[in-house]
Amino acid sequence: MRIYKKLITESSPSNSDIISVANISDTDAKIVSAISWLLLTEAQRSTALQEANRLIRQYLGARKHAPACAVFEMIPPDSIEVIHREWKKEYQTAELPADVTNAVREYLCLQAYLDTHQAYNDWCSHSANRPASPTYNLHKTLTFSEQVAQEEKKKSYEMSLQRWEQNLTVQTQLTRDKMLNVLLFIDGGWLVDEVEGTDISRAEQLENLRRQCIPSTTFLLVNVLRESGQDQAIVELSDYIASEQHQLYKLFNQKQLKDLLDKIYESSIRCECDPLQCNSTTEETIS
Repeated sequence: MRIYKKLITESSPSNSDIISVANISDTDAKIVSAISWLLLTEAQRSTALQEANRLIRQYLGARKHAPACAVFEMIPPDSIEVIHREWKKEYQTAELPADVTNAVREYLCLQAYLDTHQAYNDWCSHSANRPASPTYNLHKTLTFSEQVAQEEKKKSYEMSLQRWEQNLTVQTQLTRDKMLNVLLFIDGGWLVDEVEGTDISRAEQLENLRRQCIPSTTFLLVNVLRESGQDQAIVELSDYIASEQHQLYKLFNQKQLKDLLDKIYESSIRCECDPLQCNSTTEETIS
């Protein structure tokens, strides 16, 4: 079994914000490996997907991202295709029942969220690994060969720094896009069922995860945008939170909303942007 691992060293400057995905416990490893019994035949793939979703919900609710990722990796990437094929073969129809339809959508939502955490950890790791500036001897008359060596050292550093900045820009954009994909998940929102279900316990779990994960993802996005100097994008993010289409503001408690508004206000000061006048450019800048 391949266990999803992403270790971030304590030398990272934003270590307190990094999502921990260290090694899972022996108990969790046994629970995760049990999924393999449901993968012996393709006919059980929908059952395996639903059970994996249930475990991931529980682990994320307990803020245990490592076993949640491990469960996700147990599910073969072709599972959605297999589920559709097996259902059509058994019942001669391509239309899945409501519980399976919702399970497929939930799987995609959970995938988007776990991808966001991976991207954020990668962004933190890359941000922490800025090339170190070389030291130069300024108090000594250098020989010609020493001058050449020092100039080569400077050029090498500048090239390394340029590559680091370019890669950071790419990773920042990737992380931002993945976070927005969660916040603005298509067709109703992240972890919102496509078909109204009858499992009350599951519905409560989904709602609790939305209230836990949407605010946390928003604050991580604000951190990424702030560190990359995109203060105007932070201000414009408020439009999505306040939007009646997405209704994300309903998932924040009062303290979280206050903290978010404080960060938006700070960004508006830095970029000299009036939050009330940014609506016209929101889609262009953040989408």
